[in-house]
Amino acid sequence: MDIDINPDAQVFKPADLKQPNQSPTLPVSSLKLTGGFQWSSTQARTENESDSGSSADESDLEVSSSKKKRRKRKEIEYDLTADMHTKRPESNADFERFLLGSPNSSFLWIQYMSFQLQLSEIDKAREIARRAIQTISFREESERLNVWIALLNLENVYGTDETLETTFKDAAKSNDSKTIHLRLASILDEAGKFEKAEAQFKRTCKKFGRSSKVWTLFGEYYLRRGNLEEARKLLPRSLQSLDKRKHLKTISKFAQLEYKQGEPERGKTLFEGIIESHPKRWDLWSVYMDMETGQGDIQSLR
Repeated sequence: MDIDINPDAQVFKPADLKQPNQSPTLPVSSLKLTGGFQWSSTQARTENESDSGSSADESDLEVSSSKKKRRKRKEIEYDLTADMHTKRPESNADFERFLLGSPNSSFLWIQYMSFQLQLSEIDKAREIARRAIQTISFREESERLNVWIALLNLENVYGTDETLETTFKDAAKSNDSKTIHLRLASILDEAGKFEKAEAQFKRTCKKFGRSSKVWTLFGEYYLRRGNLEEARKLLPRSLQSLDKRKHLKTISKFAQLEYKQGEPERGKTLFEGIIESHPKRWDLWSVYMDMETGQGDIQSLR
């Protein structure tokens, strides 16, 4: 067996053991067995330090790698939407990329629908609208409503009566029903489908007869169409359906409509009636004075 004498190793002194039956001997250096165990713990400490250092290095590498991955992911996400405000989407890929950054934007979804319609992809536009409704957060009610209205417009122009009615019913279930009823009436009116618009207003008044807004909007529709007689028939009908607390408000609204789109003199007569019965309602006085001022009748105000 080979024995290596390591002059730098820790000295082992047998004399220090003070064994009584042995004579003193010369100091002998510690033995290091080739490939075997070393008396001193220096190597063990070195190996432990090396292991711990290696573990620390590996840990640092893992952390560094993780940070690089996160940084790369953020850079990718940023690059996906970096030019959103400077470049208009020009392809399906552009829209998909932009929507990654703003999935709740009804503006982007409706633009995407319009883009498909320009390509005559009507079914694709429908799919995008439905997908938008599923994607936009339920907390973003106004954004979802915008997409529903866009879909109603799409069906009104490109669909059939059946597809429009189906979409209308779905929209009424998913949103405020009265709002959807009134929006469809407005869509039909703007599209020049006056008979259908009138029918929709009638259906809305039947369903929401206790709403002053529904009656006044129907009256406004008739006045815009020049149908004064039908518009005036709505006022007594509305008062039969509405709660008494809404009567003054409704009469005031119809009076204002007469000033703006009907006969101002009739509007004045309506205001005179409610002011006479409620002389301390200063809010009604204020509206009445504004209407008269709009007519330039200063003498009447005095």
